[in-house]
Amino acid sequence: MIEHYAPFDLFQWLSDDARNAFMREARKGRFPAGTLIYTEGERSSQMYRIVHGTVRLSVARANGREVIYKFFEPGDCFGVSTCIDQEPYPQTAEAGDDVEVQVINQASFNRLRAGDRSFEDALLRLMTRQMRLLSVFTAESHLDDLTARVASRILTAIQSFGQPDEVGIRLKVHLSQADLALQVGTSRQSVNKILHRLQEDGVLLIEYASLVVIDLDKVQRLATKSGG
Repeated sequence: MIEHYAPFDLFQWLSDDARNAFMREARKGRFPAGTLIYTEGERSSQMYRIVHGTVRLSVARANGREVIYKFFEPGDCFGVSTCIDQEPYPQTAEAGDDVEVQVINQASFNRLRAGDRSFEDALLRLMTRQMRLLSVFTAESHLDDLTARVASRILTAIQSFGQPDEVGIRLKVHLSQADLALQVGTSRQSVNKILHRLQEDGVLLIEYASLVVIDLDKVQRLATKSGG
């Protein structure tokens, strides 16, 4: 049986010994929905692995502008970079719903690095995967039209949180139009227009704080179609 791992789960690259060592070193943390796990610029060398729930990573500016980087799912690891370079957290992490995490502090992190070479390899792979995702998001924001960007983020959400049913693929996570707008760098009204057009075309259904994708192939085609 092939085990499913979240895209940013260190466990997929760890040896059995390193995985067991991680479990021994980790302590449990729980955060109610809407709680800030840490804030951008905060100094606190701890990394996290999600056990249950979803975590919203975002970046904000003093003028109120905000961009959502990603919604992380169970298994995903975040906050890792600060344990590597001891610099402040680059994003704000917020519990999207009630969240349980495994917490690794700096001392435990250092022991894991020293104890098994596969942990070092897993860190490199995790950082590389995150850099690739950032590269994709940067290219989309500069080169793709708004419909393509919205479709891309819907596709990403479906891949992590989609649940097939008799209608289509239903998002299991709270995803408001405002959240989508913050992910693609536009207004909620602009996202609303695109979603209603896609609904009229039979591509998806709009539900309260969520979506049901009916035509996945169409969403995939839209996500790869850049403006010109």
